[in-house]
Amino acid sequence: MKRTIRVNSIIGGQGPTQYINIEGGYNAAQGVDPDFPAESGDKRASGIIVPTGYSKFSGANVDSFVNWLITNIKDEKVYGYQQNGKVVSYDENLANEALVGTPTSGAGNGGNYYNNYLYFMTPTNVSRYGPLNGTPTLTNTFWTGLSLAALTNTTYPTIRNVVIPNHAGHVHGDNCLYFGDVISGQGVIHKIKTTKTTVEGDTNNGSAYNALDLPFGFYPVDIESSGTDLAIVAIQTTSDNLIQGNAHLFLWNTIDDSFFKAIPLPDPLVTAVVNVNGILMIFTGDGKDGVRISKYIGGNSVIPVLEIDEGAPPFAGAVDAKGNKLFWGAYQSYPTTAGVVHALGSKKSNLPQGWHTPVKCTSAGANPMVTAVKAVEQDSTMTPKVIAAWGDDSGKGIDKYSSSATLSSVMRIGPFNIGEKFSIDRIRIPLAKSIAANMQIIPKVYIDDESTTKTLATVNATNYNGLRKVIYKGADLQDYIGENNFILELAWGGTVQLPVLLPILVDIDIYEDE
Repeated sequence: MKRTIRVNSIIGGQGPTQYINIEGGYNAAQGVDPDFPAESGDKRASGIIVPTGYSKFSGANVDSFVNWLITNIKDEKVYGYQQNGKVVSYDENLANEALVGTPTSGAGNGGNYYNNYLYFMTPTNVSRYGPLNGTPTLTNTFWTGLSLAALTNTTYPTIRNVVIPNHAGHVHGDNCLYFGDVISGQGVIHKIKTTKTTVEGDTNNGSAYNALDLPFGFYPVDIESSGTDLAIVAIQTTSDNLIQGNAHLFLWNTIDDSFFKAIPLPDPLVTAVVNVNGILMIFTGDGKDGVRISKYIGGNSVIPVLEIDEGAPPFAGAVDAKGNKLFWGAYQSYPTTAGVVHALGSKKSNLPQGWHTPVKCTSAGANPMVTAVKAVEQDSTMTPKVIAAWGDDSGKGIDKYSSSATLSSVMRIGPFNIGEKFSIDRIRIPLAKSIAANMQIIPKVYIDDESTTKTLATVNATNYNGLRKVIYKGADLQDYIGENNFILELAWGGTVQLPVLLPILVDIDIYEDE
């Protein structure tokens, strides 16, 4: 019995299970974004299979995990604060790396822009760099220089051998910078408040040690604004192996002596909270595998919106949003081992708000992980992109989108569950461009739970020059026979993007053998 399978859409995103997809979904992908235009002159989302290329722009000064990527309103630079304490900067073109300095005993514990200065939380102190509208200098021990008690370097859990930062901060609408600490086993929130004497932010104006107490045993991990309230997420579990208690969301109006709401979260670890168009999005999970994104909808209700089986919840500096689209740093071993950036949603509110993986980083070593993510380029309205800091066992770096990068994108479409013995007779792959030099796609077919792999002829200028579609049939598909299911993989190479149009058509023949 003949049958034609049509792949009409992929904008539904990656499916929730290995075998059953959502409508318009697919099995897995890395470095593919249907929000991107198919051609450089296009303006709208393509809605098709567009590979994205990223390249490393950082230099020799980035030799540790970057925990924070910071921009500000006073200069046109991007700053990175690393786990080893180094602070680096880049110009508006993400070039000309410069070593700003190394805060005393710095360890990338927290980093924020506030009132004309950059603040770098170290294990036991706060350094600051500024004034940014003048000739900035790095001042160490700024916090204790205000006659405030030193911070505590409490050991937080590790994720993929990287320690969760223990002094994350946030600038609230009351024009104060708040950041977390732990004193004798009790989580607290400190406050930095400055005013202007000669230049903006140069004078202390009510900074306070221990502005808020959390319950004993709760360690603050990240802070965000929720209207006029401060939203603080904190963990009870500090073990890398045992669940010692679930994480919580605390709400505080910054005026009263105590928080007014404590809301349990569904997992032992919470690592980040971000305000996306007025909605708090909260990342939870555990240190082994599994990520859950939930949204706070008011009252005492936190509603899960996405669960991912592989990976770990991202650090506070590895989450950002551009319009409706939420980005976060991660790692994957399927379909390939890579440091990646996931995204939930689309640049357009009237498109499906699915889960995609639009960024595959250039990490090449074992145990890759993306530790910081930031949307910094203004043209990302048409091409939603980020910069992503990554590290693995053999190197560290920061990547940016590049239209001429060497592509390593991959997409697995399916699985197509036939449920009977079948053969694949024809595969038609339409293309958004004519095949030319430096374009490459390697198609593969994985048959019967990926137990058998078949590699088709490479799509490139040598084999199919000038064509806008590729058809495999006859001898191309000899012995493409399965018992239950198959997956179609497209893996890109080269330096010129070759988007794939839809529908992809696959003709199969089902055997009447049962």
